[in-house]
Amino acid sequence: MRFFKLYARFIPIYFRSKTEYGFGFYMDFVGFALNHIVSYALIWALMSRFQTINGWNMYEVMLIYTLNMLTYAIAAVFFFFQMDAIEEDVYKGSFDSLLVKPINPFIHMIIRGFGHFFLGDIVIAVIMMVFCFNHLDISPGFGAYVSFAVTLLGAVLIQASFIVISGSMCFWVVRARSFMDVVLYGIRGLADYPISIYGKVLRGVLTFVIPYGFVNFYPAHIILDKDGSSLFASWLPYTAPAVGLILFFIAYRVWSVGLNRYQGTGS
Repeated sequence: MRFFKLYARFIPIYFRSKTEYGFGFYMDFVGFALNHIVSYALIWALMSRFQTINGWNMYEVMLIYTLNMLTYAIAAVFFFFQMDAIEEDVYKGSFDSLLVKPINPFIHMIIRGFGHFFLGDIVIAVIMMVFCFNHLDISPGFGAYVSFAVTLLGAVLIQASFIVISGSMCFWVVRARSFMDVVLYGIRGLADYPISIYGKVLRGVLTFVIPYGFVNFYPAHIILDKDGSSLFASWLPYTAPAVGLILFFIAYRVWSVGLNRYQGTGS
């Protein structure tokens, strides 16, 4: 609880420091927003041409993209820039400063930063989610909404886990940003569309090996009540919270092993 209070005090200070940059601060949000506007325009152009892809219509595909963006943005607010900075800290030797503080280095790493860039993504994702729901002929019950919300929490943990694992690679390969790019942008990009459009092997990889399917494809089945013929099992959509918890535990273990391996600069 003490750490949450500390973080809550840090965030207003962080924003005051960032708003000193004025125009540049707000342009960060505009730049991120334009990137997603282009992506939605591409989906619109694609779906206007083909109407459906593997049984998913335009608004359902937009929802899939939106869920990937939303869960990643929530995780990135608390982990992305923090883990990205670890690489430079390890390279320069300034990571040692985290080890001499009377606080768990992992928690210290989280509360020393805040990914304000991604707040705009969250706002856009919420607006687009409401937009998609309004255009979809669905009437889920209260239980479906609760299950959907819980699976999204698991999805956020999955996104956070891959950020932590990717950032922790710098303990083995100091310049690990390319690995981060492959995992966070390359492989995660496969989940921007329903994974049912891929072959069974790739669907298996995105379900059981690198489970990005649980960040949007499986949660979407709950709220959309989609046909489960493309699923490996009908109960898989409900396992996202468990997958998220297990994967986050693995991510923390990877971080811990890497931390124990770190030897500092010796200076």
